[in-house]
Amino acid sequence: MESRKESLLKFLESIEEKEVIIKEKTAESMSSAPEKNIPPINPQIMREMTVRLERTAKDLDGMVSWLEREMSEMSSHTAKFVDHHAKAVDEVSENTDKSVKAMYSLLSKANSMQKDMTKVEMMSSHLKSINKYLERLDTTLATIKPNPDIT
Repeated sequence: MESRKESLLKFLESIEEKEVIIKEKTAESMSSAPEKNIPPINPQIMREMTVRLERTAKDLDGMVSWLEREMSEMSSHTAKFVDHHAKAVDEVSENTDKSVKAMYSLLSKANSMQKDMTKVEMMSSHLKSINKYLERLDTTLATIKPNPDIT
């Protein structure tokens, strides 16, 4: 199996071979072309082409500088948005931590309340049994006739 470096070297060699073949064919076609077929160059057309090319170059320079400004502005906005996003993520993380801590605190309070409630339930059952005994005592006392000898 070829290494990546070897395959890249082979690829570059094949490109160099193709370039040599193209140069040779171009040189052959240039030398075999008769010079009679080349028309004379009109100087007026050359001046007009030069003016148009200079205007096009200026337009391209203007467009490139506009694109540069726009890309710089976009980059600036992107950096600001990334900063805002990072701040928002940090804030959400902090709020989540606070919420988790508050939830654990609430669970702890609920557990202590549950323990307290078992004590209250025990006291309630004791009070109910005491109340039953008092009711029995009242009914028993009501059924007993008072002794007139005891004053």
